Amino acid sequence: MSFTASIKNKISSNDSGCEYCRISKLAGLLRFAGRMCDGVYIISTENEKVAACAVRLFSECLGIKTDCEWAPKAKLFTIKLSEHQAQVVFAELFSDGVENEIMPFECCRRSFLAGAFLGGGEVSDPHRSYHLEFDSREERFALEVIKTLSGFDINAKLVKRKERSVVYIKDYESIAAVLGLIGADFAALELYSVSVEKDIRNSVNRKVNCENANLDKLALAASKQIRAIMKIEKKTGLDAMPETLAEMARIRLMYPEDSLKELGARLDPPIGKSGVNHRLSRIMDFANKL
Repeated sequence: MSFTASIKNKISSNDSGCEYCRISKLAGLLRFAGRMCDGVYIISTENEKVAACAVRLFSECLGIKTDCEWAPKAKLFTIKLSEHQAQVVFAELFSDGVENEIMPFECCRRSFLAGAFLGGGEVSDPHRSYHLEFDSREERFALEVIKTLSGFDINAKLVKRKERSVVYIKDYESIAAVLGLIGADFAALELYSVSVEKDIRNSVNRKVNCENANLDKLALAASKQIRAIMKIEKKTGLDAMPETLAEMARIRLMYPEDSLKELGARLDPPIGKSGVNHRLSRIMDFANKL
């Protein structure tokens, strides 16, 4: 089951809220899943529980008795309203100024968003990416969702895809906030959990990459130092250098993989990293002058 389907299954049966919340939920659902076709009002969805939710809300909110049909080829559950039923729906849910009547309280606006998600919502699996959208046939319905989200301080954007209007959100904190608003707390928690996991993994990867880069630098530097020492040994012998440099050169040849700190600890008396680096630099200069 997809992440979106699990969310829709959950919020389809969640009817908590005040007496207006159910009508708000139905209004949101119909704006994104309903359409007029050849004089008939049709509601279609791929999710059986969403279809059952619509049938229940029609009956409870508007007294409309209807059934859903399964279309195997299209893989859609479809509800068809008669002309009279459609007139009732449009008068109650789509007439001018009805927004304030069906969403008088904050809980109603949450229910409206839940219905809109049931009708045209989609959210990607957080393990792959962060993306939530509401897909509508009409721009005015998309703008309604944007306005409702802005009331909860959530910034959403609108984009046109062919003849459709899509409201979308891409940052995971806003997506989690929307999921919480529509009653999908489990999904919001999963999103937060995945985001924390990704942050930890990215942090570890950055550290590993940094350490690998440092190791590469050390290996390159050691290789140059060893080539310089071998050049000195071939042309003049190591004893041509001061004793401190000759000792440093011999230790470097014996322990080619040691860090500066480890090399310094092998000297007698031991010296620090800066001292080792200084002596190796002098050895490199000596070799360059040959």
